[in-house]
Amino acid sequence: MAVPREIAVHSVTVRATLMGLAVLLIVNAWATYAEMVVRSSRLTLSHFPLALFAMFLTLLLANRFVRLTSGELLVILSMGLVGAIIPVEGVVGFLLGTISSFQYFASPENQWDDFLLPFLPRWLVPQGSAENWTQFFESGAVLDRGIPWSLWAPPLAWWSAFILVTLWVTTCLMVVLRRQWQDHERLVYPLAAVALDLAQTGDGHGRSMVHRPLFWWGFGLPFALRLWDAISWFTHVPLPLSGMYGYNTFFIFKEAIPLVVNPFQFFSIGFGYFANTDILFSIWFFFLVHVVQSAVFARFGFSLPGAKGDQFSARPAPTSFQGFGALCFLVFWGFWVARDHLREVWRATVGGPSRADDSRELLSYKVAGRGGLIGLLFLLLWLHASGMTFVESGLFLFASVVIYVGMARIVAETGVLYTWGTLSPQTFVFTVVGTQTMSGSSATSILLSYGLINYLRGLFGPALAHVVRFASQMGLERRRLMWVVLAGAAAALVFAFWFTLALCYYNGAYNTYGFPRFFGGNPKGIFTDTLAKIRNPFATGWRQLAFAGVGAGVMAVLTVLRTRLTWWRLHPIGFAMGSMINTQHLALPLFIAWCIKSVLLATGGARRYRRSRPLFIGLIAGYVAGVALCSGIDAIWFSGAGHRVHDW
Repeated sequence: MAVPREIAVHSVTVRATLMGLAVLLIVNAWATYAEMVVRSSRLTLSHFPLALFAMFLTLLLANRFVRLTSGELLVILSMGLVGAIIPVEGVVGFLLGTISSFQYFASPENQWDDFLLPFLPRWLVPQGSAENWTQFFESGAVLDRGIPWSLWAPPLAWWSAFILVTLWVTTCLMVVLRRQWQDHERLVYPLAAVALDLAQTGDGHGRSMVHRPLFWWGFGLPFALRLWDAISWFTHVPLPLSGMYGYNTFFIFKEAIPLVVNPFQFFSIGFGYFANTDILFSIWFFFLVHVVQSAVFARFGFSLPGAKGDQFSARPAPTSFQGFGALCFLVFWGFWVARDHLREVWRATVGGPSRADDSRELLSYKVAGRGGLIGLLFLLLWLHASGMTFVESGLFLFASVVIYVGMARIVAETGVLYTWGTLSPQTFVFTVVGTQTMSGSSATSILLSYGLINYLRGLFGPALAHVVRFASQMGLERRRLMWVVLAGAAAALVFAFWFTLALCYYNGAYNTYGFPRFFGGNPKGIFTDTLAKIRNPFATGWRQLAFAGVGAGVMAVLTVLRTRLTWWRLHPIGFAMGSMINTQHLALPLFIAWCIKSVLLATGGARRYRRSRPLFIGLIAGYVAGVALCSGIDAIWFSGAGHRVHDW
């Protein structure tokens, strides 16, 4: 698509920076309050966070008065994409829940005092008396005495260092890979395509996207459905056609992975329209293969001895390792395809002669290469200081990089809103090393790292992949964009820590909600699972790693078939996504998007596809506006008993 020329001129302005900061802080507060207090929809789960889309849409509608340029809109969006990862289940919710649970929930029955507490690194966990933790979890402090920062500041400073260095390393990785993905492999970045369409201040007739009639036709249906749902909350008799947002499950085979029936998830349907039809077909096809595979394993009682997964890894266990093997192949095959480009980047890193052109990047390749390596060294030393051995730290970083790069690649190529790695880095380390000879400090350090689990969505990887995509269009101001985005993320992190702790001290942390409950059930589940691995020691899980090898092998075959046979329609990414936990939520909406797009292409070709784009962007916008309306109604009239009309 054509990119507006004004993007390259005066984009990173003071007003764009200040508005971007305001937007990401509003998104941060909105998402945290909605989940932890109101108990309504989850607004930051997707790779284009719904709360951010709502704020972006508001800016577009008000732009006739504000008169932001397309470039300024993309600066605001870039700051928001990265900053919106910070709150609730992105970083802060899981992290605070994990590091605060040790003392309060320890009991003679769970034996944390014997197996976990002696090995806790004091610099990573707040140290307080039993009275401190009772006040935090139960009674609150009414905030008249303020948050006891002497308790929280030291560990949060160390965690913030790890998080921000991870952000920096991921930025370096995305800068290095941007040219290969965008210019050489021609990835389409569907999420960016929607954002760029919306950010254009006018078409050939002087109309922006939100002023086209077809946009509003698409907007009407999902918004009307959500409005009708909201009206039904105030009636004593259920209204017809209300409550259609429910997430019902359908078991194709008994004891198999179920399909989530959500045909009115217009958020996924709308973005799915912008994906390649072969990819859409492959995702739901390989999900059905995963269903059959899980049914066969359940029917014959097949399981793997030794290392088990955790609550964040896919089920059944063999498919979680199989999916991780597929993801490893996807990432390292991408590195192999990019070997000429990476060779030139390496030459730039070490100061040798290089033909790599970095004039359109957020960072020079020299800075990205050296900065990324220094950042990785810091992360390795940080993990080692927390209790892991150097081998365990290296394995953890290996699995994390695979997930960060893999999720970024999948989102950049497919445009899917939701991804979830099939195997956690923690389970990977436990599987490779085993627990027979693992020290208590290593196991406890691995347990602490669950604070940054992020549902295995790739943390900052997918967002930064799109930021560097936007930056490639911003002329000489792209370097300023990088510092604005990084500063915004740091501000979002500080704000999220303060706001989340303030809610906890005001209400009592155990009385806050969140999904999962950050200060209740979820940390206890992680601790119990890790403790089970310690109590029942096992050696290296060679069978699990064999399944990872099978996944990599299948991925290799599919890749060869895709590249060698012009008529082959199954895309390898579909196999990598088939066993992800949230693909069961995506399968039906993406099937619907595949059907619609296939019919439009068959009957009207590319011309009809292009002319229909405003309709599907309208579907997305109407769904977002409807969920935002429901969230506002919940906050006013149903706080504490909200309606979760949007999830995955």
